[in-house]
Amino acid sequence: MTHTASHSGVPAEAHRLSAALVHLAKAIAIAMTAYHLAVAVVGPPVTEVHRATHFMLGVSVLFCLGAVDAQRRTLRQALADILLLAAVVVPSGYIILFSHYVTNRMLYVTPVTVTEGVLGITVVLAVLEATRRTLGWPLVVLAVLFAVYTQVGPYLPYPLWHRGYPADQVIEHIYLSLDGLWGTPIGASASYIFLFVLFGALLVASGAGSFFSDLANAIAGRFVGGPAKTAVISSALMSTLSGSSTANVVTTGSFTIPAMKAYGYRKDFAAGVEALASTGGLITPPVMGAAAFIMADFLGVSYAEIMRAALGPAILYFTAIFVAVDLEARSRGLRPAMAASGRQLGAILRDGVFMLMPLAAIVYFLVRGYTPAVAGFYGVVAFVLAMPVLGRKGFRDILRTLWEASVEAPKLLAPVVVACAIGGFIAGIISLTGLGVRLTAIIASLAGDSAFLFLLLTMVVSIVLGMGMPTSAVYIVLAAILAPGLIKIGFEPLATHMFIFFSAVMSNITPPLAIASFAAAAVANADPWRTSLQAARMAAGVFLLPFVFCYAPALLGMGSAFEIVHATASALIGILCMSVAAIGWLAVPLAPWARAIFFAAAVALIVPGWTSDLAGLGAGLVALALILAARRRRRKQDQ
Repeated sequence: MTHTASHSGVPAEAHRLSAALVHLAKAIAIAMTAYHLAVAVVGPPVTEVHRATHFMLGVSVLFCLGAVDAQRRTLRQALADILLLAAVVVPSGYIILFSHYVTNRMLYVTPVTVTEGVLGITVVLAVLEATRRTLGWPLVVLAVLFAVYTQVGPYLPYPLWHRGYPADQVIEHIYLSLDGLWGTPIGASASYIFLFVLFGALLVASGAGSFFSDLANAIAGRFVGGPAKTAVISSALMSTLSGSSTANVVTTGSFTIPAMKAYGYRKDFAAGVEALASTGGLITPPVMGAAAFIMADFLGVSYAEIMRAALGPAILYFTAIFVAVDLEARSRGLRPAMAASGRQLGAILRDGVFMLMPLAAIVYFLVRGYTPAVAGFYGVVAFVLAMPVLGRKGFRDILRTLWEASVEAPKLLAPVVVACAIGGFIAGIISLTGLGVRLTAIIASLAGDSAFLFLLLTMVVSIVLGMGMPTSAVYIVLAAILAPGLIKIGFEPLATHMFIFFSAVMSNITPPLAIASFAAAAVANADPWRTSLQAARMAAGVFLLPFVFCYAPALLGMGSAFEIVHATASALIGILCMSVAAIGWLAVPLAPWARAIFFAAAVALIVPGWTSDLAGLGAGLVALALILAARRRRRKQDQ
């Protein structure tokens, strides 16, 4: 039997099957868009149904599109994608069709049937493969290690020891409860992220992105790195309203990320800037998210005191981002944006002010207290209503734009859905094994008598827990478990709780699973892993802040005016040194030895006391002098 080859060299049968899968992906994408728009109007169904439907549709689009270009997909690859599609649809469909039974069964009492066990294993394997395709092997390996931990716990020493859990109980926890695949991460994606990604897709499909690029250039045109700096400001303001870094990413990122990409930043760097800036809103007064209000209750102080304490770190946080984007722009030789677009602000606003209507609608509904899902829905509606203004779009143009955005948004969101699913898997195992409850004993055992190591391990744990839990939940768990130990070894209660809160917030942008970074990557169509690494690189100076205010509580406003100024100045210089070390550029590209000196200077400046501060300052000045001398020599040679 002979096989006819297509023009791409792939057998015709494979080409036809692959084309059919691509058409199916479009149909599923349209269904996903229609589903989320309907949910925004009438409200979501039962939680398990809503989350399973969102997961099923999002990952199905991913497998229909395949791991390679449709033109090059072989018959074997197409058949494998069909099997994976079934491995997602059937287990998810079981949760949807039998939701009444699933929601009313008694967890750990009602026996897990053979069918449920097979379906649970199948969907986990499908999630692992989807993770490999979108996020790479590191997260797959991490998830497998957590799965192995459920079985080897009885053979491990204390405090890693646990009694062990049979496979059916693990499957039950992961597949049949809201503590696993259908947990908080996938809930966040299902509740509001999709509509904001759809909003961004509408911008791209309508060609409106050029307006926002021109607007950003006009506002900050005379500054190097202007669009990125504009993104930092707007994201900070928006996230103080939304209280959610992820919701802010997909709101303001729809405007700022295209502007940064048009300016010349790489898409993963642009997404990282947006994720980092949006995350900073959670620690920026006056509105700092739910965890800050919970902290006030924990400490028995007023919320005003929490705001005062957060003001200094928030200013330093955004200073670090400004420095990072400026150094990145200068290192890439990017000129002030006005050099690329000489249009005046008035002309830009006159030609496209109607495009601000959707953003105004989103801000209005968020300020009025509506959920991000409702605000996102009305933003989409406002966008559609704005398109015909001034005769810019006819009826056919509007339909075409809606169709393209409805198809593209689920494709953009698929990696985020996968990230949330694998995050729920890991978080489910942490809660099942009780690993989170024993973290204090683990950290105390590893840290010994070192207060700094105790803090460092606390931050690591916060980031790990933050992979699958919202910031407020991470803060609540660790404030109850780890805060007493930190206070006992001598740290101020307010500084201790701020350290835990700050670390939990930073989990939004820190690999291996960074929800805010992944959401920004979806908007930018960038690689989620690279976006997370870019955000973490720019945040290198920011990671010092929690250590600074633990060792120098004056940074939180606790102390005399002189102590506050000293702590702030020390922290500022340390952050600048760390940012220079991370970016690797200061007037000229930095050699490894120069970056090492700046890194050492930054670390020295977080240690309390004048001796370490002077040592860090001296090291930084020496490195700066050597760099300037090398630059002068290079200029003389060029002449």
